[in-house]
Amino acid sequence: MHVMFSVPPFPTFIKGGEAVFAKGKKHFRRTFTVFDLLYVKKGCLYMAEEETFFEVRAGEYVILVPGREHYGNRECTEDTSFIWLHFTIEQYQLVEKEEVSWHDLIQREATYVEAAQYVFYVPQHGNVKQRERIEQLLEHIVDLNEYSAPDSPLKQQLYFSEFLLQLQKQALYIPIASENVSAEAVRYIQEHYREPFDMKMLAQALRFHPDYITRCMQKTLGMSAIQYVHYYRLAKAKKRLAETNDTVDAIAKQVGFEDGAYFSRLFKKIEGITPTEYRRTVHRT
Repeated sequence: MHVMFSVPPFPTFIKGGEAVFAKGKKHFRRTFTVFDLLYVKKGCLYMAEEETFFEVRAGEYVILVPGREHYGNRECTEDTSFIWLHFTIEQYQLVEKEEVSWHDLIQREATYVEAAQYVFYVPQHGNVKQRERIEQLLEHIVDLNEYSAPDSPLKQQLYFSEFLLQLQKQALYIPIASENVSAEAVRYIQEHYREPFDMKMLAQALRFHPDYITRCMQKTLGMSAIQYVHYYRLAKAKKRLAETNDTVDAIAKQVGFEDGAYFSRLFKKIEGITPTEYRRTVHRT
């Protein structure tokens, strides 16, 4: 089953957050007037939408439709963490469609006075093929809940629109060389993020020229190798800031930064607040 809708305008983001169900817990019963998307980061959610059942495992999502009762049909067999997003679509249909190509999506080409129009066919239940990119977008959406800036909801809408575009693109997914190279680079960085980063070593490990790796990662992830190193290290640092009492300097070294001052400057530049302010914010919530 696919959720079919026209863009623009994109569906409207309402609210999102992150939750954890302990082993033995299941989702309660409810009927929403909005869409509810659940993306599982770890574990498995056993969800039902009326008489349709879904097993949503790590790296998978399900879109629950307005006006239909949904509930957990089984208890979680392990601790399960997931991100939820609520949104609305002005007009949509539920359709069966076996294959989707870009030709199916283009409804109208842009003119000088009319915008291009597309029809999206997003699978109701599916797995993501570029998990890092998807989880990065979802984390941006959830993290903005912590900020009271007046433009935060607008930023969430932009990230949400990009998230839907990524879901649609991945439904058309055909592996290409650049995506394979990017995936290899990501794996290498995740295994070696605590070590000093050296682009030459990455190139030797992957057996590709550094410039080619950079182009592949920019095309696939929207960031260079060093930007991804910073993103991944900061994600690890945020987790340690939230879960431990280790000093900022200690955490900086644990995630691969030799210079604690540089770590703090980079953290503030990317996150908008210092590591200490982030820890206070997390502990307040």
